[in-house]
Amino acid sequence: MKLLLTIFVFAFFVFPAIAQENTDQATVRCYYLFSQKKNKSDQEYFFRDTLTLDIGSQMSRYYDERKLQRDSTFRSAFFKLDPNRITSLTVIRNVDSDWSDRLGSAGDIHRNNTYDGISEQIFKNRNTGNIIMINTAGDIGFDWYKGIDELSTFNWVIEPDTAEIFNYSCQKASLRFRGRNYEAWFAPQIPINDGPWKFFGLPGLILKIKDTDNQFDFECIGIEYLNTPYPITIPENKYFECNWKDYNKVISRKGSGQFISINGGTVLLANTSSGPTFQLMELE
Repeated sequence: MKLLLTIFVFAFFVFPAIAQENTDQATVRCYYLFSQKKNKSDQEYFFRDTLTLDIGSQMSRYYDERKLQRDSTFRSAFFKLDPNRITSLTVIRNVDSDWSDRLGSAGDIHRNNTYDGISEQIFKNRNTGNIIMINTAGDIGFDWYKGIDELSTFNWVIEPDTAEIFNYSCQKASLRFRGRNYEAWFAPQIPINDGPWKFFGLPGLILKIKDTDNQFDFECIGIEYLNTPYPITIPENKYFECNWKDYNKVISRKGSGQFISINGGTVLLANTSSGPTFQLMELE
């Protein structure tokens, strides 16, 4: 108990508010439904989430908007909590990963499940091929990692097949990338060299892409042309910087999740016993 309380006190003084570094202005915003096959208790199912791609003239940012908002709200409440006013600190170990969903919300002021959503942000410079991946690790997500990747080009093969995706006539392209084979559909009518995750390099916006083993699927479900440009910002922070291979190793070791609840001076921590396992997109 004393050790955990010390961790809380340490966090208040070590982790300041996160500043932002402006890199570009987004004029187009795309929404993708991301599906990823996961395993839990020897059963396969698909985890689904909506992710956002903000596209500027040179840079883009790919992120889970709802996850970042939840984390930001919780982090603000966490830093404002006076450790001298903590009246009780309860730790529950090895709970089921769905435990927090079954807990009643009455009386809870701030709750955060570190497993809920995707905490990764991906920033692409399409002109240089430089890619920055930002993510958190550790039980309460205060260790920040920055992965650096360089992709001057993808070896796309444009196919003759066509299909209609999100009301746009799209053309097919195939790709083998770091151990997986992908099929993509891009829209020549939208002359934007970008797409979800790290993907770019086609003469049109990628509206749908999936791997041939049906582990990962990205499909556009909305496009917004912004009347007021939106800043693309990279959080300025103290990062552990590494290459993309080491970054993937760190992220793959992330815990199954931790639930944190703050209600006045009452703090509850719960570690999940086992959560869904997932595959890395990059295998080699």
